[in-house]
Amino acid sequence: MSSDEPNPTADIAEGVTKGVLDWSLDKIKELAKKFRNRELVFIKDVETINIAKEQRASSEWEIFKHYIDDRKFRILFQMGLTLRILERDKKNEKLDRLRKIIRDRYDTNGLHVAQTIQSGIFNKYIGIVLGTTTTPQKLKFEINNLFENIEKTVAFIQTTDDVDKKTKEIYIKINANSPKTFIISSFGTTMDACEKIKDGVIEEISGYECELYATKNRKVYFLTKIENEDSV
Repeated sequence: MSSDEPNPTADIAEGVTKGVLDWSLDKIKELAKKFRNRELVFIKDVETINIAKEQRASSEWEIFKHYIDDRKFRILFQMGLTLRILERDKKNEKLDRLRKIIRDRYDTNGLHVAQTIQSGIFNKYIGIVLGTTTTPQKLKFEINNLFENIEKTVAFIQTTDDVDKKTKEIYIKINANSPKTFIISSFGTTMDACEKIKDGVIEEISGYECELYATKNRKVYFLTKIENEDSV
């Protein structure tokens, strides 16, 4: 077992150390659930684990699990769906806690992968990619490429971001990596700053067209490279 894999036996050892009398019926049931869902033990919250389990029956999971082989990305995909449910149900404490757990376990890159699922960015991205992808193999490549290079292709605008500095940072990333699609995402109070950053980036780059995906509390800009006829 690698160091990244959950170790449910550690829970048993901890329980034995504390004493058998500390184990209530509820605790035993909780442990049994953890054993059946070993890859979710790191969440350490039964309600959130159950929500995560339920996502395996969702249409998104059923469709896209076939395109994601990497175990880490499969878990992060599931975590993204779970974050979405927690956000929808306004379970803010559990939402913030799960974000922290994901970041601690998978670093900021992993959290950003999960957030692309949570926010609906991924579904919109797939819609764009399908316009230029001709085979399932190419779609699989694009999905895994997005996750593997998340920091090079997606910018999540924070309330602490300086508009000018963030604009320059995104421009440098696009200029250095020339991605097919670059995504600038915002939520809540960062939406106005996101629009200004997008405008600044568009002024600096060429060969990209911009498409807006918006909901009540979210703005996401997709900067997609314009394919010329000679490259088709």
